[in-house]
Amino acid sequence: MATTMTAQRMEMLPAQRQALWGWPAVVNFVLGGLGAGWYVVALLAAGFERSPGVIAASWAAPVLVLAGFAAVAAEAGRPLRGPRVLARLRTSWMSRELLIGIAFVLLVAADLAFPLRLHRVQAMVAAILLALAQGFIVRRARGVTAWDVPIMPPLFLLSALVSGAGAYLLVEVVTRRPPPPGLVGAVLALIGVAFITWARYLAWRSEDSYARAVAPLREGRAVLVIDGAGYGLPLLCGLLALAAPAVATPMLGLAGALLITGQVYAKARLILAAGQLRPITLTIAPARRRPS
Repeated sequence: MATTMTAQRMEMLPAQRQALWGWPAVVNFVLGGLGAGWYVVALLAAGFERSPGVIAASWAAPVLVLAGFAAVAAEAGRPLRGPRVLARLRTSWMSRELLIGIAFVLLVAADLAFPLRLHRVQAMVAAILLALAQGFIVRRARGVTAWDVPIMPPLFLLSALVSGAGAYLLVEVVTRRPPPPGLVGAVLALIGVAFITWARYLAWRSEDSYARAVAPLREGRAVLVIDGAGYGLPLLCGLLALAAPAVATPMLGLAGALLITGQVYAKARLILAAGQLRPITLTIAPARRRPS
């Protein structure tokens, strides 16, 4: 009688942490996403008008984006060769990120010099594309288990909007321009969508290698900082601000600071801790025994 045996997978080389991207890459993703998201949120909150919040974001957002690019250029060791990155637009999302970032900065500068609604709309589109491009950069790292998932670009876009909403709330509170309840409600809805997307990302695949790769994002301190301080507490602060207007100002300021902190920590852990190369495995197919 023939004997049925199943193939076995043997791990020849365990997963190892990637060493190509470090803190400069984290700084680029954090500052670029924060600047882009802040501008989009401020513009939507103002109905595309040139409000004080939009003007503040127009000055700060390009600086944040350029500072992120500068961090990556410094890590490369030859920052003056940065323009050469644009030569690979057809194949590289890093090249596209740089081009989109430059376009965003120029469009915002054009709106500051010659205020036009068209400039602001174009700059907002560039900001959204910049956040998505950063997600595609990470997505295309095929050798990293926790990054090579289709949900990464929208995850980066939502992260940019959440951190941008945090910056917007913080600045509005500091400058004594408390956001209206409708805007606070929209931010709370954004937090809810972002949290659901984050949870979906953590459970995207069921295989053991993926679970081990994303473990630094859903265990221990990460749960407290990302889920609790980054999503849960800002949601609670926003609800308290709506329910008790007397404490709205400090609650919204705290919510803004927590939103930024949570996203900074999440991106740092995503790049530095969850960035593990795929393990090298070997499938062993047992020989079949047949009756003589």
